[in-house]
Amino acid sequence: MKKWLILCGLLLAALPVRADRETYDLNDGWMFYTYAQTDSVSVSLPHTWNDVDALAGRADYYRGAGQYMKTIAVPAEWQGRRIFIRFYGAGTVTDLLVNGRYVGRHRGGNNAFEFEVTDFLNYGDKNLLWVTVSNAARTDVLPTSEAENAYGGLFRGVEVVVTDPAVIGFDGWGGSGVRMQARKVKPERVEGTAVVAVNALRGGSCQIGLTIRDARDSIVWRGSERHKIDSGISEMAVPFEVEQPHLWRGTEDPYLYRVTVTLAEGENADTVAFRTGFRSFAADAERGFTLNGEPYPLRGVVLWRDQAVYGPVFSEAQLRRDVELIREMGANAVRVAGGSHAQEFYDLCDEAGLVVLADGPFVGTARLDRRGYYNEPMFHENGLQQLHEEIYQLYNHPSIVCWGLFADPKMIGDDPRPFVEALQAKAKRLDPSRLTAGVSNQDGDINNITDLIVWNHSFGWGVGQPEDIAIWRDQLHSDPDWKRLKSAVSYRAGGSPYQYADRLQRPDPQRSWHPENWQSHVHQVHYDALAGDPAFWAIFVGDMFDRGDADSEAGGNRGVEDCGLVSFDRRIRKDAFWFYKANWNKQEPFVRFAGRRHGRRDGMVQTISVYSNLPVAELFVNGVSLGTEVAHNGVITWKNVAMRTGANQLSVFSVISQGDDYVTLEDDMNILCLPNRRL
Repeated sequence: MKKWLILCGLLLAALPVRADRETYDLNDGWMFYTYAQTDSVSVSLPHTWNDVDALAGRADYYRGAGQYMKTIAVPAEWQGRRIFIRFYGAGTVTDLLVNGRYVGRHRGGNNAFEFEVTDFLNYGDKNLLWVTVSNAARTDVLPTSEAENAYGGLFRGVEVVVTDPAVIGFDGWGGSGVRMQARKVKPERVEGTAVVAVNALRGGSCQIGLTIRDARDSIVWRGSERHKIDSGISEMAVPFEVEQPHLWRGTEDPYLYRVTVTLAEGENADTVAFRTGFRSFAADAERGFTLNGEPYPLRGVVLWRDQAVYGPVFSEAQLRRDVELIREMGANAVRVAGGSHAQEFYDLCDEAGLVVLADGPFVGTARLDRRGYYNEPMFHENGLQQLHEEIYQLYNHPSIVCWGLFADPKMIGDDPRPFVEALQAKAKRLDPSRLTAGVSNQDGDINNITDLIVWNHSFGWGVGQPEDIAIWRDQLHSDPDWKRLKSAVSYRAGGSPYQYADRLQRPDPQRSWHPENWQSHVHQVHYDALAGDPAFWAIFVGDMFDRGDADSEAGGNRGVEDCGLVSFDRRIRKDAFWFYKANWNKQEPFVRFAGRRHGRRDGMVQTISVYSNLPVAELFVNGVSLGTEVAHNGVITWKNVAMRTGANQLSVFSVISQGDDYVTLEDDMNILCLPNRRL
C-alpha cells in the first residue's frame, strides 16, 4: 500500500472556472483496484470498471467495491477558506475518507453530490483522498430492478472547490444553489423569483445580486436584495422581471439567457453563473402538448445512458454527437430513462430545443428474480432523496418540462402506490411549475397519481402483433376513464442491422434472431396508427440507441439490447431511423432504400420500399423504369417487382426544386435474388 502514496500525483492547479471561488479538476492521477484484482492501476476519471465484462455480456460482471486513491497537495493559503469535493456521478454507493478519516457517504448513482472536507485537510502538506465506490446489489438504493447494467465507478468527473466562509449552494442537494422560478411567462413579460441557497459558517446579513443578460450580452434585468442569513443553510428570494422576453421555443428557436448570481457578505464573495430560458407549456387530453400557448406535438425518443466500449462514461463530444443524431432524425423530445444523465447533456438539450421528460430511478422489471420496489423505509427515503437531488440539480434547464416518477412498476406483492404518491407530493412541493409523469404498462389506480401518463407498449415485440396498437387506441378513445387521462405513447422493438427476414413474423425477444425489417415494420404500423392523433401529448419511440444488457443475446450480439434505432456504437442508423427521419425531418431531403444492408434475398418477386421525405420517387430495376409511386408516411413502395436470378441493380430517383434549378436525389442498391427455397 505504501507504493500508492509514491505513485499518486500531486494536485495541479487548473484555471478557476468562476471568479470568486476556485475550482480545480481532480480527474487525473488516481490509483484504482478492486478486491477481485491483485494489482492497482493508474486511471483517469471518468472511469468505470465494467466497460469490458458487462458490455461483453458476462452476466457475472463484477458487483462489489472499487477503491480509488489520490494524493493532493493543499496550499497553506487555503487555510481559513472552505473546501468542498464534488462528484458528478458515481455508481452507486460512495464513501469518502480524507487522511484516513471518514467524511461521509452518498447513496445513488445518478446525481451529483459533494462533501465538505475543510476540517479534514492538512494545509501546506499532502493529503490522501480514498474513495470507495460499490455497485453491489442492494434493496435500499434505487434502482433495484437492474433494468440497466450497474457499471460501477467514478463514471463522471470530480473536482475540488475552494470558497469563502459564506457560499452559494453546497446545500446538500448537489445543485448550483439557485432556482429560477418563473411564475408568469407571457410574450410581454416574465415575472419570477430567484431562490438562492446560502451556506454560511455564521449568521449575519448578505447582499444577493441577480443579473440577467440576453444572447447579445445586454443586461435585461439587474437587481439586488439584502437578506439575513443564519449559520448553516438559508434560502432567500430575489424577484426579477424581463420585459418583452425572447421565449424559448423548442427546436424552432431555443433562446437562452445568461444568469449571474453574486453573494457579498463582509469580505466574502461568491458568484454562480448559468444559462436558462423562459417558456410556458401545458398538456391536455384533447389538445395535446402546447408550448407558449401554441400546439407543439412532441415527437420523442427514449434514451438510455450508456454506449459501446465506454459504458456510462461520456465526453462532451460524445454527448453532442448523441444530440445531433436525435435532431438529425427530426425528434424534438427525449425521455431520459432510468435517472439523470450528465449535466452537459441537458445543456445541449437546452441549446438544441429538445423537450425533456427526466425520469427518476424507480424502475420496474419484467424478470421474476428481480424487484423494482421494496416496501421499507430506507428504500422510500432513498427514492425521495434522489428525486430531491434531481430537481434541484436540473431546475434551471428550460428543456425539462416533466419529472418522471415511475416506469413500469409491477403490481405484485407490496403496493407501490403510496410511495408514488409521496414522490408526487415531493415533486409538486419542490417544483410546482413542472408536470409529473408515470410510464405505465398496466391498468389500475397507479395511472391516476401523476399529472401525465406514458403508456409503454410492446405490441409486435413482447406480445401480440403490431396492429394491436390500433385496437388499444380505439379502446382508449372509447373508455371514459382512459379518455380523461393525459396520455402519451411509447413503443419499441428489437432489430439487428445484420439480419433480414424474407417473410415477416414476430421474433422472440429472448432469442438471437431479430431481423431489422421486422423492427421497421413494427414502427411503421405504430406510426400509422398514432401519428397526428391529438389525444396523445407525445410519442416516444424506443430506443434511440441500443443499450448494454449483460443478460441479453439480442440479435446475436451478446451483452446488447438491440431495440435502438441506432447501433450501440452510434455507427449504424437502422432502417427505422430513416423511417422517422422521412416523417420528422423535412429540412434534409433524401431517398434511401429500405434493407440496403441486405443484398441477398429469396424469391424472384420482391416488394421494394424506399424511405423519403419527398412526395414521389421513380424506381429503376436493371435500367428499366418501373414508374413513380407516392409516399405514405415516409414510405414509397413498389409491389410485385420481378427480379432476375442472380444480381440485380436498383436505383431510385426523386427531384426537388432549388430556386430556378432542379436537383436530383438518388440512391442505389444491389440485390442477389435466388429462387425461393421455401415450400
